[in-house]
Amino acid sequence: MKISVKLVLVLMIATISVAAYSQKKVKPFKGIITYDITYEGEEIDAATMAQMPTEIIVSVLGDKVRNEQVSAFYSMAQISDMGSGSAIVLLDAMGMKIAVKQSKEEIDEKMAEAEIEDPIIKFLDETKEIAGYTCKKAEVTSGENTIEVFYTDAIGVPKGMNDNTGFKGIEGVLMEYSIVQGDMIMVMTVREVKKGKVNKGMFLIPDDYDIKTAEELGGMLGG
Repeated sequence: MKISVKLVLVLMIATISVAAYSQKKVKPFKGIITYDITYEGEEIDAATMAQMPTEIIVSVLGDKVRNEQVSAFYSMAQISDMGSGSAIVLLDAMGMKIAVKQSKEEIDEKMAEAEIEDPIIKFLDETKEIAGYTCKKAEVTSGENTIEVFYTDAIGVPKGMNDNTGFKGIEGVLMEYSIVQGDMIMVMTVREVKKGKVNKGMFLIPDDYDIKTAEELGGMLGG
């Protein structure tokens, strides 16, 4: 089965958007945050849906964050080092295990090329209980799209995780949010926040992965 570059990029955007940061003095969080993913859109065909993941697993340890998605056909993880600003993408699909390293400079360049503007945020006087946390509501407008976001600043995740996503200006972990991609809407909702030990090995490139550039990966996926 062929996985399009466009689909991979959409999913990468989803993974880097799963958390923000808090300026409140809260204890640093160590553990796992699990999101359920649901999809909206009348024109989503069965073949596309079969490739899409149903959950995101976010592991946090110190200044490192691993966002992982698994579907019936592939798994993909993005490991972010908030200290250096670098990242690693791990893709296991179609019999291939590939790792792509991204420096802070490379990430900044790609974000500049994408011309992502800061969103317009309207904070609302409304709350919602999600996974045991009282979450605040905001409306985030980017271009022609306006989405609702529920967030909490009671979880001490690494600072700066939301600076280069479509939710800059929201202080706190995004507990429920959406990503609009054409006619498809991905809705991410936290199912569980579990504090505890996290394996350091989860933030390293496994020995059986081949290291490629982003361009090489795009060519292998048919981009």
